[in-house]
Formats: sequence, C-alpha cells, structure tokens
Amino acid sequence: MTEVRAQNRRAQNRRATERAVEDAAVALVGARGFDVVTGAEIATAAGVTERTFFRYCASKVDAFLFVSRDVHDAVTAAVTGPVTFAALTEVIAEVLVMFERDRSDDLDRLVRVRALLVADPALLSAVLERDAARTLELQSAWQGADRFAVPLALLALRAAFDAWAERAAGESLSAAFRRTCSALRTATGG
Repeated sequence: MTEVRAQNRRAQNRRATERAVEDAAVALVGARGFDVVTGAEIATAAGVTERTFFRYCASKVDAFLFVSRDVHDAVTAAVTGPVTFAALTEVIAEVLVMFERDRSDDLDRLVRVRALLVADPALLSAVLERDAARTLELQSAWQGADRFAVPLALLALRAAFDAWAERAAGESLSAAFRRTCSALRTATGG
C-alpha cells in the first residue's frame, strides 16, 4: 500500500472513530444529560477504549465538537494576509461552501448536536466555554488581527448556524452566514 493510501485509510479510520464517539455522546447525553454521562461511558458505547476516547477528546465536551474543530482548522489553514472582519468572513464562507459540497452529512451532524445544546444547559455552557477559548487561540495565532474580527466573525457564524438550523431547508449555511455578516455590518455601521 502506498503512503498516500495509508494516510487516506488512517484519515477514514479517524473519522469513523470520531463519528462513533459523537453518536454515542449524542445518544447518552440526550437520554441522561451532560453532567451525568462520563467519558468512560461514551467510550464504551462507542466501542472504543477509554484511552482511545481521551486520545480523541481532551474532555467529554470535545465529543460534540469534531465537525466544529474541522471547520476551525480549515479556516485557520486558509487564512492568509491581514485578518480583518471582511477577509475572515470571506474565508469562513468559502470553508462553509466546501463543507456543503463535500461534507453535507457533517452539517447534519451539527444540527443534531445543536438540538442537544438547546436542550442541555450544562452542555451549552461547556461548548460556549470551549468557543471562548478558541476565540482567544485564534486571536493569539493571528497577531495583528483587527481585535474585533475574530469574535465578531465567530459570533456571526454561531448566529447564522442557529438561523440555518432552525429553518432546516431552503437557504444554505454559507448564504445564511453571508446574510448574517451583512446584517452585522449594517448594524455596526461597517
């Protein structure tokens, strides 16, 4: 097997494990609540060892954030040049188009996770805490960035995702994001 095929196989295996962990986490937390379910229980339900679970997830909240992490990583990799609100939101929109085209099933998975966030305040709190940490990571990574670019772009992404998920049909996520950014620019006079 060539090295490229081996890397592709590893990526497929990794994604399959992530999906199994996420499915188990969604099922368990949906039934019993975020505060009650443990990482060990998620691992068992996913058919992986606890060690494997914690190799994939630093904490149990990460079991819900695989797709969000992939979007974050794709945006980070695509950013070049000065980080302004306009530049960052354009990169995010392009990444969303790529996910709509190549990974639409992952967007459906995000909708399932969002439904849990709405229903479980403890999970919502943990995810918002992780989002705040990611915002700080991005601001740190992009030295010289417009200080409002990262938090406003991520706020627009969350708002657009919520609006898109509530509609469940019609407008694409990337279009909802662009519309949200436009409304944010209008509201802030930018």
